[in-house]
Amino acid sequence: MKKIFIIFLLPITIFSKDIDQMIGEMLIVGVPGDSVNQKWIKRLREDISNKRVGGVIFFKRNIKSKKELKRLINFLSPKNLKIKPFIAIDEEGGQVSRLFGIYRSPLRVANELNLNETHKMYSLLAEELKSYGFNLNFAPVVDLNLEKNSPAIGAKHRSYSSYEEIVIAYSGEFIRALREKNIISVIKHFPGHGSALKDSHKGFVDISNSWNFRELKPYYYFIKNKKVDAIMVGHLYLKQLDRDNLSTFSEKTIKGLLREKLKFNGVVFSDDMLMGAIVKNYTLKEAVINSINAGIDVLLFSSYFTKNSSIVNDVTRIIKDAIKDGKIKKEDIIDSYNRIIKLKERL
Repeated sequence: MKKIFIIFLLPITIFSKDIDQMIGEMLIVGVPGDSVNQKWIKRLREDISNKRVGGVIFFKRNIKSKKELKRLINFLSPKNLKIKPFIAIDEEGGQVSRLFGIYRSPLRVANELNLNETHKMYSLLAEELKSYGFNLNFAPVVDLNLEKNSPAIGAKHRSYSSYEEIVIAYSGEFIRALREKNIISVIKHFPGHGSALKDSHKGFVDISNSWNFRELKPYYYFIKNKKVDAIMVGHLYLKQLDRDNLSTFSEKTIKGLLREKLKFNGVVFSDDMLMGAIVKNYTLKEAVINSINAGIDVLLFSSYFTKNSSIVNDVTRIIKDAIKDGKIKKEDIIDSYNRIIKLKERL
C-alpha cells in the first residue's frame, strides 16, 4: 500500500516542480536589442537558460549585420539545453521581410513563377534562415486574397491568390522548402484574414460580413495531408463561429473547429498579443487567461517588456495565479507543453 501511495503522489510533485518550465515553453518574446553585449540580451539568455522562455522572435530592428545576427542567435541558443528554444522570424518575402536576401511577395510569386521556380526561391530563403540559426518561420500566409485593399493582407501583397487551389499549391512549396531545411513553418491567419477591411495590428477587426468558408480550405488540405507543422490564429471577430469572442479567445473556434472538426492536434500559436486588437480592448490578464482557455498553446509577445516589469514575469505570474484560482486548468498547461515538446523534438 505504501508503494501505491507514492506512485499516486508522483505526478503532483513533478507538476509542482516543473510548472515554471511548462509555462516558459508557452512563451515567445521579442528580442530586446541587436547585440550580445546589451544588458537585456543577457537577461533574456538567462530566462532561456532557466527555461522561463520557450523561444524568441526577431524583427528588422534586431538585425544589423549578418555576422552580429549569427552571434546573437548563437548567444540565445545555449548549447547545454536539452530542449532547444524556438528561434523565430516572420520571413514571408515582399513587404514582410527581415533578412538580407530579396524575395518576391507571395502575390508576385504566384503571378511570376511556376511551382518549380517557386520551390527554388523558397529553398534559397530556407537556406538563408538556416545559415543564421533560425528554426521557425511564421509563414506562409494561406489567407485568400478576397479583398484586394485589405490593409493587412491584400494591400501588402501577402496572399498568393483569391483561389484556394493556387494558395495551397504555392504555399505548399514554401512549407516543403522549409521542411527540407528542418525549419518549422507556421501557417496563418486562422480562420482567414484575407477579407478583412481593417488591420488587427491597429484595432478590432470584424470579418463577419466578408468571410467565406473557402478560407478554411487551405487549413483542411494541409491538416488532412499532414503537411502542417503549426498554425497561427488571427485576432479576428467572426460571429458565425463565436458571437462573444475573438478567434484568439474562442474555444468554439480553436478547440471546436480547428481541433475537433478539422482534426488538428499540433501546436497553435497566437498572433502578437501586443497588437491593437488585444491591448486596446483587453487587459494583459484577460488576454492571457482567455487565450489559454480557448486552446492557444504558445503566446507570442513582440516585446520583452511591460511598463512595470518583463512580459515573462508578468505572464508567468498571471498563469500561475489563474491555475491556483481555478481560472485555468492545469491539464490545459500540460497538454500545451506536451504538444510543444513534440514539435520541438524535430529540432
